[in-house]
Amino acid sequence: MGRPPRTVDFFRCWTPVMAYVLGYWWADGYMRHRQDTGAHLIEFASNDREHLEQIACVVGKAPSPRKISGTLHCYEIEFCSKEMYTDLLALGGMPNKSNVIGFPSIPAELLAHFVRGFVDGDGTLAWNGDRPILQIYSGSKQLLEKMAEAIAAQTDIPAPNVVPNRKLWYLKWSTIRAKCLAAWLYVEHPGLALDRKAAIAADFLAWQPKKRPERGTITEGMRARFAAYLPPQELV
Repeated sequence: MGRPPRTVDFFRCWTPVMAYVLGYWWADGYMRHRQDTGAHLIEFASNDREHLEQIACVVGKAPSPRKISGTLHCYEIEFCSKEMYTDLLALGGMPNKSNVIGFPSIPAELLAHFVRGFVDGDGTLAWNGDRPILQIYSGSKQLLEKMAEAIAAQTDIPAPNVVPNRKLWYLKWSTIRAKCLAAWLYVEHPGLALDRKAAIAADFLAWQPKKRPERGTITEGMRARFAAYLPPQELV
């Protein structure tokens, strides 16, 4: 048996866990180089302490690990590693990324894991009355545009328009499309996930429309790709 990879190599080898953590960082993390000490810091933030502990566990202990800190409304964990910092830069990460970061090049088979990480970091699964909705937020319009295109190419769920919302942009899927997207993210590609959002995704799967979906809501590609989650053909 070979030696397990070092923690500082975490972002060098594509795996489902790495893709998820990268997506989570892309949404809710940051990086900085401290000029006074020379430290290269990779940081994750969340209001879900237990989930942050899971991420810390799968990443492991980089040189000079920091304990989870923060308050009830925001926790943080920090890794000090020049290697990890450099690898994130190579993947397209950057300091002060919120409004300018692009969409990274991701192996097709790992796209769902990356997007699930992003949704867990900066997305919403919720109910609008009795209708499921799934939204993704970012300060970077170009990131969301490319992400929507990549999701549509793999799932045949049409890409929604990127919509402004104060200082952010967002993508929104609703009803059948939200249900299918949730199935793709949390059921068909299982793995590390935020428990409370995975639970809502499971509730989405039990949802059925009370009336015939509007024409065009379910595409032929969706019918072939997500038949198990859609109303019978004669009801569409």
